[in-house]
Amino acid sequence: MVNPAAGHRTAGPTDLEEAIAVLRNAGFAIEVAETAPEHPSSADLARRAIAERFDACIVAGGDGTVAPAAAALIDTEVTLGILPFGSFMNIAHGLGLPLVPIDAAAVIAKRNVHRCDVGEVHGSLFFENAGVGLDAELFGAARNAERHRWLRAADRVRRYLTHGTHRVRITIDGETHSHRVMQILVLNSPYYAWALPLLPEGVSMEDGILDVAVFPRMGRLALLRSLVSVIRARRLPQRPVRYRGAAIAMTSDDPITVHSDGRVTGTLPAEFRCRRGALRVFA
Repeated sequence: MVNPAAGHRTAGPTDLEEAIAVLRNAGFAIEVAETAPEHPSSADLARRAIAERFDACIVAGGDGTVAPAAAALIDTEVTLGILPFGSFMNIAHGLGLPLVPIDAAAVIAKRNVHRCDVGEVHGSLFFENAGVGLDAELFGAARNAERHRWLRAADRVRRYLTHGTHRVRITIDGETHSHRVMQILVLNSPYYAWALPLLPEGVSMEDGILDVAVFPRMGRLALLRSLVSVIRARRLPQRPVRYRGAAIAMTSDDPITVHSDGRVTGTLPAEFRCRRGALRVFA
């Protein structure tokens, strides 16, 4: 499936045709279908692939195209392939895939199938990360910038810089930790927002574990420095507190917003869990 509106940060004008040729030369019988602004969506096409008993569903697009298709393929025998034609490609990057479409096609052609973890909160799936607190503002800024909605992105950054703090209790493996925080991230992929390696050490999409990064209360100047460091893909001036677990429960006296891959899914209390190996993917 092809999203004709996807960005082409790492792709050239003939890369799609050349990638398809690589797959056909490797013995794949390819049927090409395009997504549209309304229908069919990538999820619609993935469900069609399941119904018509295709072996694989290969997505040429960005994270916004890959994620709905991947969600439809959860717990099925249809294998996801990713040809990176988006702006940031956190899912492909997190799986260690090449970000040049022809190189990614060569990976798919080898037919090596891995089992990818998927996060879930409030019944909503996430492949990259979920967040609590002002993280939803920063993730929203990234998504708006990707779509060149600069005023909306600037408004999200403004809200990020004026966000308050909340007391949150985090329970992992029966042990509860309490923090006054500005934001908490629950990571399935090591890459975040603008394809940034927020916690690159030890974060994997295939280990059956979610990584939790807690950002405690800090002053506005420190918060601004952190934002600049994230945008420049540099080490954070204040390292987050880190936990790991397959199931994480969070509670607070305040109804703090929760998002999954940038979509608001509800408020605390919430339980984040890892669905280990729920997605078949060429990697």
